[in-house]
Amino acid sequence: MSILAPELRSQFLALAQTKGLAFLDEQPLFKPRSDKLAYVVVGSVATGLCTPTSDIDIAVVSDQAVYEELTRDPAWAATLGSPESRQALTGDRPPGGDWPAQTVVDGVRLQYYCTTYEWIEAGIADLRDSYIYHYGTAVILRDPQQRYARLLESLRAAAPALRKQRLEGKLDWLRRRYGTLEASLRYRDVIGAVRVGLELIILAVKVTALLDDVPFDPRKRLLLTGLAGRLGYQLEGSFRQLLAALGELGRLDAGTNLTELRLPGRLVGIINILSDEARAQGFTVDLERPDPRCAESQVSSLGG
Repeated sequence: MSILAPELRSQFLALAQTKGLAFLDEQPLFKPRSDKLAYVVVGSVATGLCTPTSDIDIAVVSDQAVYEELTRDPAWAATLGSPESRQALTGDRPPGGDWPAQTVVDGVRLQYYCTTYEWIEAGIADLRDSYIYHYGTAVILRDPQQRYARLLESLRAAAPALRKQRLEGKLDWLRRRYGTLEASLRYRDVIGAVRVGLELIILAVKVTALLDDVPFDPRKRLLLTGLAGRLGYQLEGSFRQLLAALGELGRLDAGTNLTELRLPGRLVGIINILSDEARAQGFTVDLERPDPRCAESQVSSLGG
């Protein structure tokens, strides 16, 4: 499913390395601390899923002490503005970072924000999908202390263990939460059934990506990134059928014959396929106790 644009990515990265970095270097907030700040490209340009209208997103990463020094600097508000104004202007807040500010370089919008190693490391330890994806796929522009390079190195070394924790935990929640869907259907709880049904589909896509060992973006284009592997390619049609069947729940009422709903049976089919594949790859199916870090409802409430 993935559609990569290597030439466009190269163009954007070259622009970030030259014009983007030069712009940030001249900011009064960053210039005096250039030896303490890492600049990394994150998002669609880093992963190659960019389009001609994509933004270049740059994270300015420091340790907590330097970050606190930045926020006390009078240049903070002049450079980054208030959180409220930036939220209204740019929308989503990045994982573990402040609301991004923006400028335009050579006709391309550059968004930049500050974050800390401590926030990133805590998000990864918490198994938050957005942190692992966002910062694990980053492209380093400048890293004077080599700390971001060490973070990437440690993340790559921990990748097999992280994959096992995430995969087994999400699969376990997927299997357990199916009972919640059944209860919502029995009670004819339309909103509850739709919410849990969508949660199960999202979990199933993420489990598929982890079984294929492909990075996935939980915040944007989950279907595109999560089904980019072999198993995902095989199951794409089934997932689209699940999404279509989810819409049937809007007609759920006291007179609905539950056996006529397509969603439960199709979900069971997907869960069984994923469980069998997990066993075949040597992963544990049915944990003794669930890992709360892998609960989709919990993760979503914390920003992914």
